[in-house]
Amino acid sequence: MSRSKKFPTSFSRRSFLAGLGAAAMSPYLPLLNASGQEPTMPKRLVLFYTPHGTVKNQWKPSGTETNFTLGRLLKPLERHQKKINVLSGINMQDVGVGAAHTKGLPLIWTGSKLLEETTFTREDGAGGKNFGWNSSLSVDQRVAQVIGAKSAYKSLEFGVRSGGSNPACRMIYTDARKPLAPATDPWAQFSRLFGSATPEASGERLSALKVARAELERLSPKIASEEREKISAHMESLSNLEMRLTATAQLCAGPTLKPKTDFNVVANTVAVVDSQIELIVAALACDLTRVASFQYSVGDTDNKPYPWLGINDAHHNLTHSVDTDTASWEKVMKIRVWYAEKFALLLDRLDSIKEGNGTLLDNTLVVWGTELGEGRTHSFKSTPFVTAGGAGGAIATGRYLEYEEKVDHNRLLVAICHAMGLSDVKTFGNIDKGTGPIARLLK
Repeated sequence: MSRSKKFPTSFSRRSFLAGLGAAAMSPYLPLLNASGQEPTMPKRLVLFYTPHGTVKNQWKPSGTETNFTLGRLLKPLERHQKKINVLSGINMQDVGVGAAHTKGLPLIWTGSKLLEETTFTREDGAGGKNFGWNSSLSVDQRVAQVIGAKSAYKSLEFGVRSGGSNPACRMIYTDARKPLAPATDPWAQFSRLFGSATPEASGERLSALKVARAELERLSPKIASEEREKISAHMESLSNLEMRLTATAQLCAGPTLKPKTDFNVVANTVAVVDSQIELIVAALACDLTRVASFQYSVGDTDNKPYPWLGINDAHHNLTHSVDTDTASWEKVMKIRVWYAEKFALLLDRLDSIKEGNGTLLDNTLVVWGTELGEGRTHSFKSTPFVTAGGAGGAIATGRYLEYEEKVDHNRLLVAICHAMGLSDVKTFGNIDKGTGPIARLLK
């Protein structure tokens, strides 16, 4: 940078950063705020979905709030027990048109019902109302409205076996009748996110950061004393950004995915899931986005088997087996343990990336949910949720929280907003009957 570069007498963060060339580094160097600061480590949000509820007596932990043992279906999360919360006894409201699985998927993150589109009458005189898209936005998109502008992508949606373009297959909404389709081909998504990234590019960004910080140090004595505090804050933020980029430089050139294969072939499902998880973690770590979602399958049956588990039946059909069909229920257990293993893999990867005094997981809120409490009965009562990560200190973890089926899940959606800094949100969704966040989850 030329030493003859002129800066305005009055401090302007935009012109100052532009003069340093920092603005050209977006999205890897977010524009600092008016006080000269970017939070040391940004918060992130990930919504994680798997279908068809759970088997409560195999899912619920035993013990007390802080001293508990995970049930069989959550056993793969044991290594992360200090960084998760198991939430039992939260009810979703069974309202509006659509069958239980159909309306449950869009309901889980929107807290809102499907729209009624047309009325129909059958030949026998019976009838009802057809359902359309959901009637409101989802909680991740509400959060993205606030924090999404600070990264290259406001949000990123990932899916596996996530169905076609219809209301039974969409869980993320930017507004009423505006669903977002998840990206289902991880190798195409890799090209979109990291196609032009190289290790050399990461090195260039690091070099530019060092130059910018050195220039701030040189110019600080020449700035009016009342503005030096802002300069100091800028320097601290640049140091934090440099540390983050150094830690993730290789990852930001693109994560290592499984070998490319046909993502539509059922036998390739594990490779697709693992690759999608790698992309989510890399996108968050590189600040390409701060809001992401992962949708595995759909609420309605997709009739696809689980051959990698030795299961040639569809999960949905198995959940409607009679109690005495122990062989079928054992298959259900194996499928749901596999879901927990993949959730644990996501946590493994998030927790492996150091950030500040903690890890990427510590600064992220991950919420795992499903569209029903129990698939066989289609009950919305006691819908299982697990949260992971501390959202940058907003959430106390390592707890088993029982709510005795007395809390609507809209309270959880409000708590998600509060954890991500949207403390002005008091209600969420158009079926919300209460106010405020769920008790005991937030610090």
